[in-house]
Order: sequence, then structure tokens, then C-alpha cells
Amino acid sequence: MSSRLALFLAVGLLAVAAAGTVVGVTLATRQDPVQPEVLEGKPPVGDDLTTPAANEIRAAFESWPDGSIDTMQRLGREYPNDPQVQLYRGIALIWAGYPGESGPVLRTAKRAGRDTIWEIRADDLLHPQYFTGYPLYEPVGPDPLLRRGSQLQAQGHQHSAARVFQQAATRTPNDPEALVAAAVARFDKEDPSASFSRLGPLTRRFPESQAVRFYLGLMLAWVGEGDEAVEQFRAAVELGPGTERGRAAASFLERVGAPDAETGAGSGDSTE
Repeated sequence: MSSRLALFLAVGLLAVAAAGTVVGVTLATRQDPVQPEVLEGKPPVGDDLTTPAANEIRAAFESWPDGSIDTMQRLGREYPNDPQVQLYRGIALIWAGYPGESGPVLRTAKRAGRDTIWEIRADDLLHPQYFTGYPLYEPVGPDPLLRRGSQLQAQGHQHSAARVFQQAATRTPNDPEALVAAAVARFDKEDPSASFSRLGPLTRRFPESQAVRFYLGLMLAWVGEGDEAVEQFRAAVELGPGTERGRAAASFLERVGAPDAETGAGSGDSTE
């Protein structure tokens, strides 16, 4: 099983840490019955800030909470279209106990960071009920468009990847791999149906496609639909237990204690 595929499947068991900066905040701001007004400690700052305001952001978070919110609000006004500034402004508001006010700020970060990793990180904070990051399509063949789209997606360029995948789907409209890739790249936590509305019909159009079943299972796991994900992964195993995707699906089933239809193996049993 490739390392990327193994990582994708792990999201069905725990939140994948796509970025250390986002993870701590996401976990701390899940919609628990009791929401703390102020989070303890200092909010984290990632190592990948490239904004001109990077030094000021780091200083504001280092001196937390002394003047930090005022600094971040000022930076937000000075850099209204900078996704990094707006993201960290949203993080500061969450940390200070103002999650309601952070929503519009994070949506600004998402819009300003369109087609970059910053869009995805903002979406993570807006929707902490889902796993971190976006599900990625990994091609199994040599198709150059699918490979290029996969690279773009892995770099956080979700919309560019979607355009490349759609080119592949338009070129080969009866290829389930291209159609699946185009569907996966439409994923948005604000509207998961953008992907599911395309993937679902593919199960009827291509009932023998392992790619369709595998990625539908993956995306269901991503949004917390565990029972439905198990059903799709079982179907993926039946369609080819010895393939990379079949082994990955069987591994998922084993780790969640759900026997697969091919072997009947469950928790503690081998799926190979």
C-alpha cells in the first residue's frame, strides 16, 4: 500500500494533521456541549508564513494576550485580502473566546486564499466536525492529466486540480477514474454535496469500478459517515482484494473492526 493511500485511509480513524497550525485550534474548537470562553496558552503559529505581516503576527502571538487582538484586528484592516492575515486573525478571535466573530473572518480568509492551502486551512476551522484537510485523489495509471491534477491537489491547489481532472473527464467521458477524480476535487466543506452528487450516481453507472467505491468510502469517512463508509469499502474489497485500493479498504475495515465480505475478517484478524 502506498504511503499516501495509507494516510488517506487513516482519516477514517483519526483526524489527519494536514497542518500543525490548524490541528490544535481545530481540536480545541470542536462544538462540545461546553465551549470554553478563552483557550489556555498561546495560539500556535506555523513555520510557513509568507505574508508581509508575518513578523507582526508572530510577535502578537508571542506576547499573547497583551495587545494581541488589537494587533490582529489592525492587521486585518491593513491586509483585507491577505488570507494568512485573515486566518490568524480568526485564530486569535477563537483563542480569545470569540468563536462567533471568527466565522466571517475565516470565510474572508477562505475566499482570499482560493486555490491555495490557506483556503483549506480556513475551511478546516470553519468546519471542525470534519477531518482536517481535503480528501485527495491518487491515480493508479500513467494518465498525465490525472497525475498532474493529483500533484496540484496535493499542493493545495484544489480548483486548479478540479479543472485538470475535468479536462480528463471531458476527454474520456466513460473512464470512471477521470470521473471520480473530477468528483473528488469538487469537495468543499461548506457544500460536500458538490462531490457526493457526482460520486453517488457513478455507483450505478460503473457498478464494477473499484475506484468509485473506494473514493466514495473515503469521502464518507472524511465527513464522519462511518457506517456508509464501511459499506463502500466492503464493496471495494470485493471488487479486487489484491489491488492497492482493495488492500487499503480492507485495512480500514480491519482497523475499525468491521469484517469485510471477502474474508469475513474483523477486528484482530488478518485481511490479507
